[in-house]
Amino acid sequence: MLVSNRMKSIDLNQLIDDLLSDFTPKQRRVVMGRFGLKNGEPMTLQSIGDELGITRERVRQIEAQATKKLREKAKMSLAALLDEAHAHLKAVGGVRRDDYFIQDMLFALKVERAVRYPGEKLRFLMRVGGAPHYSKEDDAMYAYWYLDQDAKAKFLDFVKEVTAFLKTGRKQEVIDKKLYLMHCKDLTSCHLVSIPKHFAVNVFGDFGLKAWPEIEPKTIRDKMYLVLKKHEKPLHFQDIARYISKYGLSKNTAHVQTVHNELIKDTRFVLVGRGIYGLRENGFEPGTVREVIARLLETHGPLHSTEVVNLVNQQRFLKENTILLNLQNRRHFTRLEDGRYKIKEA
Repeated sequence: MLVSNRMKSIDLNQLIDDLLSDFTPKQRRVVMGRFGLKNGEPMTLQSIGDELGITRERVRQIEAQATKKLREKAKMSLAALLDEAHAHLKAVGGVRRDDYFIQDMLFALKVERAVRYPGEKLRFLMRVGGAPHYSKEDDAMYAYWYLDQDAKAKFLDFVKEVTAFLKTGRKQEVIDKKLYLMHCKDLTSCHLVSIPKHFAVNVFGDFGLKAWPEIEPKTIRDKMYLVLKKHEKPLHFQDIARYISKYGLSKNTAHVQTVHNELIKDTRFVLVGRGIYGLRENGFEPGTVREVIARLLETHGPLHSTEVVNLVNQQRFLKENTILLNLQNRRHFTRLEDGRYKIKEA
């Protein structure tokens, strides 16, 4: 955040009173309501019309007339404030998300904390001033401010570049290795990713596309996956349910039985101990203890019992005796003269 020393503490209320000093009560009421200066919430044309006993169209006309008049007056009375906004926006690359920019400016202008609805009042002053430019929130973007059309065009090109990279890159590598940072060459470009709504950051600070379940998990299965992914080790299903709630991945409490049922159904999860589940992508394979032993012997060849126990325990959380009892099953495994075990030939 940049703080200018060029301006003293600014009185937002006085600036607004000066701008509206020669307005009629009706004009003043329309302006105050439409820009949220009265209670912090912008009012609709209809609600203002109902309050004043006039039509929506008449409210719109009054607003248009008042805005035109305000812009003419603002050129003189708001010059210092608008210069400060221009300088601050230029220092952060020419584009800044609305809520961040407003907080930056309130701090830089040393606005008193006692002022009510300072954000709405500062937005009003800058918007009637006509500079910097303001882009309203829509389905694709959060509201943001920009210096000029060139700054806006560069920002939109940056968004396209990052979006294309995220869509074509290897998702997990992007998340784990923070590969997206290669597109954020400095802090002034990194903050731009907070404006598009299709970008998001999860509770662990990972950045990516909002549509990715690792970023914004919507189903209970995706939430379970994210918990196991972040812990990087198997967990008991009760702990998985607890962490879902602890991390705020679900608005409601995650039910233990629901979590257990979904773990059983989804092939991404492998039962590796009594009630303990790990991720298949981390090398855990499904199957009984006997099937795990068979896979290991098929992969490594004949092994001593201690080697089998060590390898199985990388896949399962079991007592040594449980593994040895399965290994000594003569229907499936044969003990060689040197003490090693192999799969029994058909």
